[in-house]
Amino acid sequence: MATDPVEIINRRNVEVEKIRAYPDLTEEAKERRIAEVSERAQAEYAEAREAAAREIRERVEKAEKALFEIPYPKHTDDVEKAQIRALRRGAYDGVYHSLYFLEPEEAREELDRLLMRAERTGDVELADAVYHVATERGERSVADAYLQRRPNQKRRWEEFVAASQEAAQSRGIEGIVAHNLTERALSSEASG
Repeated sequence: MATDPVEIINRRNVEVEKIRAYPDLTEEAKERRIAEVSERAQAEYAEAREAAAREIRERVEKAEKALFEIPYPKHTDDVEKAQIRALRRGAYDGVYHSLYFLEPEEAREELDRLLMRAERTGDVELADAVYHVATERGERSVADAYLQRRPNQKRRWEEFVAASQEAAQSRGIEGIVAHNLTERALSSEASG
């Protein structure tokens, strides 16, 4: 199955030209066959478009999960994983709730202060919690400060941003226009 809209349109157009070239078919028969070819092309395009949208959603979900996943040491058993999750959840809750009554500028300053404290003391859980809260709140200066020393996390952030931008573009005006133009090109009315 083709996934490129241009390929689907071109294949449809070739079939339409073949149908039009049949001298033994009536105009009515030609139009009926052209309509069938157009319907198949539209169905193929709809299926390809849905598959592409599903792929984009899956990439965003995978990138977001990687962005926030808990790194466990090798050979960690289920009990130890539960303890690590509890520690990280506690750190996150502490950071999140420390900002509750603060104005946005004060909250950013508090996140900065907490990140500096975590870096000075080597508190990985606190640093990660600050990063997660800063990321969720859109405090990029704090999140970027965290990422400066963590190339793997920075790569995960960049993958998440790229996947999110791709998803936004597919839903943006250009994606809508391209979809509408493709739909029009595939319709049997456009065949004449």
